[in-house]
Amino acid sequence: MTPWREIYIRALTVTVGLFSFIFFLSPLRGQSTMGVTGLLNSPTALFSEDGTVKIGGNFLNKHLTPQYWDYNTFNYFLNITFLPFFEVAINNTALDFGPYRRRFNNIDRSICTRVRVLKEGRYHPAVAIGSNDLLTSTRGAMLDFAQGNKFFGTHYIALSKRFDLVGESRVEIHLAYNVVSSRSRILDSPFSGGIGFSPSFYKDLKVIAEYDAKHFNFGANILIFRYLFLQFLVQEFKYTSFGGYFLLPLL
Repeated sequence: MTPWREIYIRALTVTVGLFSFIFFLSPLRGQSTMGVTGLLNSPTALFSEDGTVKIGGNFLNKHLTPQYWDYNTFNYFLNITFLPFFEVAINNTALDFGPYRRRFNNIDRSICTRVRVLKEGRYHPAVAIGSNDLLTSTRGAMLDFAQGNKFFGTHYIALSKRFDLVGESRVEIHLAYNVVSSRSRILDSPFSGGIGFSPSFYKDLKVIAEYDAKHFNFGANILIFRYLFLQFLVQEFKYTSFGGYFLLPLL
């Protein structure tokens, strides 16, 4: 082996080692398209670490949004987990408003909250209750069907259980029961859920298959350099959406 080739191999080995060290420092958490911790478009009972702030957004194809959107759009969100069992997110979705239908001249603001009522144990799943688009400007419609702008309104209870496989691979199983709280939100079934798989050789990569109570979605997410999260999904093998966020641990 020539000296230059030996130097190249050593440098490559060190580089791969450094990248692996960085990538595997923190466990991966998914993020739903609503800006809260979840699968792709379905809720879970998993939570980020206490003191975690996430700032990000998503491109959403028109088939993934409520029926009000007949065009592709995007959202951006701020997510805070300031207690180990409580998470809140403020999500803004771009929309056309008014008679002239100018593109993205307004936003729909929704507040999403989640509370963990049971922490995951060795033999039992984690349990969480949550609500998407909890508040609305329509008077008296916080928990009832909203006539106004409560487009994403859904209440749910979610269960999540993780299993470590041989070789340190991990499988996650999630199930949720959803109750619609919006006239704009249509679900084919109250049940949603899915499976996530993280391989042992790259634990910060998760491959996901889910049913979001209306569509079957497939995708993956990845955490890069501890602070950059990216997600990609394909809906019904036809329509793509993608997004990401920056992770800011405050504690």
